[in-house]
Amino acid sequence: MSGRFGMAALGASALAALLAGSPAAAQTQISPFCGITGDATAPVSITYDPFSSSGLSQATIPLVLRRNRGLLTGRTDEVSFILTAPAGSPAFDITYQGQRVLYPEGATLGHPRALTSFDNGAFASGEIRYQFGGFTASDLSTPINLRVTVPPGTDLSAGEAISFDIIYICSGDGGMLPVPIPVRSSGAVRLNVNVVSALQAFYAGSALDFGEIGDVTTDAVLASPDRFTTSSANALRVRSSGPFEVRVRSQNDFRLAYAGGNLADSRQTIRYSARFLGQDITSNASFGTRTCARAGVAGTGGTLPIRATLKEGGSGKTPSSSYSDVITITFSPIVTSSAAQTCAGL
Repeated sequence: MSGRFGMAALGASALAALLAGSPAAAQTQISPFCGITGDATAPVSITYDPFSSSGLSQATIPLVLRRNRGLLTGRTDEVSFILTAPAGSPAFDITYQGQRVLYPEGATLGHPRALTSFDNGAFASGEIRYQFGGFTASDLSTPINLRVTVPPGTDLSAGEAISFDIIYICSGDGGMLPVPIPVRSSGAVRLNVNVVSALQAFYAGSALDFGEIGDVTTDAVLASPDRFTTSSANALRVRSSGPFEVRVRSQNDFRLAYAGGNLADSRQTIRYSARFLGQDITSNASFGTRTCARAGVAGTGGTLPIRATLKEGGSGKTPSSSYSDVITITFSPIVTSSAAQTCAGL
């Protein structure tokens, strides 16, 4: 008589998504120095699935700049700027007129450079330059169309916007002072990408097998529980862009049974427990639902070990060549949860 059970890890993907709200429109700042603020928002139609083979390819994001003004006639005239990505940011890319204008933090390669006279909208390689115009011109720029590319498999979080800093230099007119040394406008560009809360899950390990237990008594099982516990190397592996809910259910309510056996007859079942997410599960009613924090697209936070421990021996049970059970673990992605916990390694 051997006792074993199989695992069924079910992962539902692309069930939920979130579009972060756009920031409130800023008012024109009054300052003796030239300067800008920015506002970029992804169109509602853009959706990024981190598990898609194509990813998000060259989406157009309109960036609108607002210039500083002085108390009287002072105004920002020309500006040259780049975007910087915070350290540890995913490997996305932003280009303007075919040239990359997004730089890693601390590696701007000398950009932005000194301002020069140019026609409105003229392009400088590796940076963006813009001329607002005279006193009566609008404080808002015309939309500067950025092209955003998110490679397949980029580890973006569902429900989290992407923010960039602007580093700029500028010139003033009408008595406004220039800013020739690059300055930073933190979080000036906010790209709200609709990231699908998606999930993939699979079982990594061997069959959870107690081996031959026909002559093993319940007293022996209870005296040496480690001997009748499966390996801790077996685990569920999860990849997710957002948090997820976990449900566990046993086909035989955490009892091993043989084909055609009567689950109501204790002589035809063998009780066991499963250790999963830090809990010993002895019945379908004892686990409920757990909410786990995002595992990441690479799955670095998604290794969830599972072990099983016998609670009875096979001695005195109805003889059969195999007693077995199937545990089904269902993972459901959700957009956000304040109650999510780190589940890896529990």
